[in-house]
Amino acid sequence: MGVVMSSARPLASILRIGSHVRMKRFHLRSSVRRLVPRAARVLSLAVLTGCTTAGKTGGGEPSPATLTVVSLNLRYDNSGDGVNAWPNREVAVIEALDSFEADVIGLQEALPHQTEVVRTGLPGHAMLIRTRELDPRKGEATPILWRTDRWRLDPLAHGTFWLSETPEVSGSRSWDSSLPRIVTFARLIPIGSNEGRSAVWIYNTHFDHRGGKARLESAKLLRERIEAHADPTEPVVLMGDFNAVPASAPIQEIVFVDASTRIPLVDCWAVDNADEPRNATWNGFKAIEVGRRIDFIFASDLEVERATIEHPLVDGRPISDHWPVRVVLRERPEGSNVR
Repeated sequence: MGVVMSSARPLASILRIGSHVRMKRFHLRSSVRRLVPRAARVLSLAVLTGCTTAGKTGGGEPSPATLTVVSLNLRYDNSGDGVNAWPNREVAVIEALDSFEADVIGLQEALPHQTEVVRTGLPGHAMLIRTRELDPRKGEATPILWRTDRWRLDPLAHGTFWLSETPEVSGSRSWDSSLPRIVTFARLIPIGSNEGRSAVWIYNTHFDHRGGKARLESAKLLRERIEAHADPTEPVVLMGDFNAVPASAPIQEIVFVDASTRIPLVDCWAVDNADEPRNATWNGFKAIEVGRRIDFIFASDLEVERATIEHPLVDGRPISDHWPVRVVLRERPEGSNVR
């Protein structure tokens, strides 16, 4: 059971969605994309996806025509973290998330009481959430938040599925996964001043931290789901903590493109920061900038205007054991048919 939360309404009026997965199924149109032979896929990746780099803006806030996305692993509330425990950083987390002025936020490792803090701390956002456990009141979640003045949830295209051989079975896990793992997804429809632009598909996940086979099979399943259910004429954003570095098999599976690919995805940070050595997203509560990049935002059919790994601190310490990833995206020029 999924739950949609809005800080504008009390918990008593939470809308409960009666199915794990509510999807629209779309069929490939012959005119949707120009196919490129597999041998050319590496050289043509940016052109295929349309997720190229726009001119740098030189800082400042994104324009209303952009889509700003943030992914952050909150680090679950663990009293063993000592000075870095959740109560010592929750205010700083809210301040950081608010400062990013994001249209869409994806969180990982979010326990129910942590998501309630975030929900109340970001009154301009609604939240879609379902925990990974059989009991939806327990365990970690990968919630999606969106600005309610710019977007509304498609009632027929949102939900949660499990990264397992039985994706519709709550709490399920497969392969060598140490824990149940999930994907939360939502199709967001523009409203208000945002009307006139395309709807966007958002996927948020957290791959297993121990099971190498589970990470690879999760990547395959996730790509299959996106290919089968997202509308190939609309932008797609996939984000999360993948517990895998860029050259690993799971990440390569996600960005793989051949002639049969309907919705090719690119690593937005890599598009904008090809030679940047300060790439760490996992920090272990240390103020490091060079290390393992395991948190990603991927996109299709969008231009990357700016992609950054942010470094917010509280009393000189990171606000989480992961740095937030922030990407500013822009719709492709109207009339372009190169994907």
